[in-house]
Parts: sequence; C-alpha cells; structure tokens
Amino acid sequence: MATVTSRPRSWETARVPGAVATSIIVFGRGLDADADGAGFRLSRQSTERVDALTRYVGEHTQAFGARRGRIVFSGGWAAAADGATRPPRQYREGQLMLRHALAADIAGAGLSRYADAYPEIESDSTLENVLRVHEAGYFDGSSFTARNPLGLVAHAEHLARIGYLVRKVFGLPGDAIVGIAAPGADARSGGLPEGLLLLVTRLALSGARGHDALRRRHRVLVAGNHRLRSLGSLPRRHGG
Repeated sequence: MATVTSRPRSWETARVPGAVATSIIVFGRGLDADADGAGFRLSRQSTERVDALTRYVGEHTQAFGARRGRIVFSGGWAAAADGATRPPRQYREGQLMLRHALAADIAGAGLSRYADAYPEIESDSTLENVLRVHEAGYFDGSSFTARNPLGLVAHAEHLARIGYLVRKVFGLPGDAIVGIAAPGADARSGGLPEGLLLLVTRLALSGARGHDALRRRHRVLVAGNHRLRSLGSLPRRHGG
C-alpha cells in the first residue's frame, strides 16, 4: 500500500487561495512490457502520476469530504508518439492506473471513500485524452471556475501542453484549471522536447474549431513527427 506523505509542488497552487480541484483528469504516460511478454505494466512516469493524484487527495481530504470527487484516468496506448499497437483492454493505461490508485492508502482509507473514479482507455495521444474525456461527458454539469478548478495530473514538462489542449477543448479560462505535477523526469513525447512540441502543437491547431478539425490537424502533426523519426532525425522513445 502507498502512504501519502509528500508535500504539494508549486504547480498545485490554485489561482484562488484554498481552492481545491475535486474533479481531476490523470493523464497516462506509457506502458512497459512485462519481462515474460505476457502483458504490460505502467511505465515509471504513469505510476508517478497516479501517486501524485493519491497524494493530492490525501493532502485535501477535508475538501473531498465536503465535495465528493470525480476522477478520470485517461490513457489507452502510445500510438501517436511511438506507433505502439493496441494492447488488450485490461492492460491499457487508464485501467492499470485506476487499479494502482484503488490499491493506495489515502489517509487510512481507499480512493473510493473520496471520489468516483473511471478509466478512459481508448485514447492514443494527449489530444485524444482530452477529446475523449470531453466527449464521454465525465464532467457534464460541472462548472469550472477559479474557486472550483479542473485538476490535471501529469509531469511539469507535460502540463503546459495539456493545459493548452484542455482550455481549447473544454473552453475554459486559464484560472479554471490547476496542474498537479508528478515528481521525476518526463521524456516520453516521441523524441521531441515538450517545449518544442507545445509550440508545434499550438501552430498546428491554431484556428481549428470542433473535434473533427482538431483530429485532422493532429493527424498531420503526428505524421510529420513519424517521418522525421524514420529519417533518423529524432531518437525513438517509448511512451504516449
């Protein structure tokens, strides 16, 4: 059982002092194959993100007691970044992250005491994480504001790009989201530094309206990245 002990990081500071995100998306970050080849397990980065989520809930049990949480573990497999093939449903990122979270000890209780939790397991890119969570209506009826922000769990390097996509898809202002940063280094974006990938993503999706248009632009972006890698311009890495 994991014990919640570490303190919040600077990314976890909401715009309104004391505001706590009880609606949260945890973004998957890759799978590793089991040594015997029989299945998959969460990458180190994906595990760090789930641990950051359980730590955050443990730091804010009073807020979750007053307003029951809703948490979506979003991730299927890393097709966009790595060309990974679709794994069986029980081995997809969202399912394994949910299982890991439910096994955690959060202030002497389980996650189910504080929140309803769901796996989203069909996405194969960061954009699809955001689109599929929105399309499935996990947060329908919720009104996100600076006092009631939507929480996003990822590594600090990844949060800027995630925040951009969430603002674009959900139509939220910047003060209505709060990033919850996982510890450790994150280098799983298909060979591109996150800062460059954010810039390229913003340029590629600029002016796109609607989910279909975003998906079309994103397919062009992914194809370009894959072509560069095939020419040996970028190192190959595993992850989503």
